[in-house]
Amino acid sequence: MEIIRYPHHTSLNSLNNSVTIGNFDGVHLGHQKLIEKVVNQAKITDGLAVVVTMQPLPVQYFQGKHAVPLVTSFKQKVKLMVEQGVDVLCVLNFNKQLSTMTALDFFNEILVEGLKARYLLVGDDFQFGANRAGDAAFLALQCHQAQIKFEQQNSVLLNGRRVSSSLIRSALAVGDFKQVKCYLGRDYVVAGRVAHGKKLGRTLGFPTLNIHFKNGETALHGIFVVKVKIKSQWHEAVASVGYNPTVKDSTKRLEVHVLDWSGEIYGQWIEVLFYKKLRNEVEFDGLSALKAGILSDVKAARKYFEENTGDLV
Repeated sequence: MEIIRYPHHTSLNSLNNSVTIGNFDGVHLGHQKLIEKVVNQAKITDGLAVVVTMQPLPVQYFQGKHAVPLVTSFKQKVKLMVEQGVDVLCVLNFNKQLSTMTALDFFNEILVEGLKARYLLVGDDFQFGANRAGDAAFLALQCHQAQIKFEQQNSVLLNGRRVSSSLIRSALAVGDFKQVKCYLGRDYVVAGRVAHGKKLGRTLGFPTLNIHFKNGETALHGIFVVKVKIKSQWHEAVASVGYNPTVKDSTKRLEVHVLDWSGEIYGQWIEVLFYKKLRNEVEFDGLSALKAGILSDVKAARKYFEENTGDLV
């Protein structure tokens, strides 16, 4: 899959391209349906399957990068797009220029001239352009005039609820990973490169692998039972997502203590799969109490894995 960025990239050379647009945070079942349809249409017309997304998300641009917790990181989003067969991921740099671009200019400059769209598919809640002036009715008219096939995809409903990134964030916030799995069609995984931390866990006898959240915080917060994938091997673990208030940390991060494993893998890519929330993050009365709390979490994680042997990855 090719990744291109506007406004820095020139127009695509291929014609007859099939395009869909959205934030695609989470790449949930609704997103997957859009992408699948665009990929299939591109095969029919012998063009490219193009997905257009924004970085940062519009709400992050207007309200700050922590305005909305992300379901997936950009790299995870890319990985999921590749798995679905997308040919081109077009990343729009959402800045002042793009935020003030009219819907008509967006349509002509980006979709028609830049991406050579001959088929356009959007979700049923899609709006774009300055002041969100562009909608399905606008696109239907413009596509008709430009001889572009236009379709609007209905939302995916589960138990009468519309699958959305905001719904997934709400489920993540309370640690309801069974619901999250239903909405995503897969287990919930956080991935990233192992970074250096304060080495406090090592001092306490519980060394951790740390992942920092660089572009927007996660909806997760608390202590969790997880598995972590290290060099293609899954290991049982317990994880903390938060600020570690006992030592007054100001940076939200994911810290994973891997059970019955030791090693240093700084800079390496790991995946953390979430199973169950054990508790909320709390401030302990000193490091001794913190150590006792971690020990209790480790025991709870071991018990969980003992009781669910054979049912997990």
